[in-house]
Amino acid sequence: MNPEIKKLHKSLIKTHQELSKRLGRTADPDEAEAILREMSEVNFRAMMAGQLLFKQTTIAVNEKIGAVLKASAAVDQSIRDLETIRDVVKGIGKFLTLVDKALDAAKLLI
Repeated sequence: MNPEIKKLHKSLIKTHQELSKRLGRTADPDEAEAILREMSEVNFRAMMAGQLLFKQTTIAVNEKIGAVLKASAAVDQSIRDLETIRDVVKGIGKFLTLVDKALDAAKLLI
């Protein structure tokens, strides 16, 4: 099992859990809908990372994963702290852009 991709997978699951906690704290239907959309996006990336768990990576891919892991803590904190769901969605969007680059790089390895 690739340890770097495993870390990425765990990180995405944690982010999904943070979104779930935030969902449990909202009574606003629009905010709930936005959180559910973001949960779906994060879940999709977690599934993709899970499919790549046994893929070998390169230093370049591991560096991309490292950048995601660094950003992950900030995203999880923002989910807990940010006042508006709009800010959370923006933060998740930036985070998922990093995730996509790391996953795309890993998928392209033969």
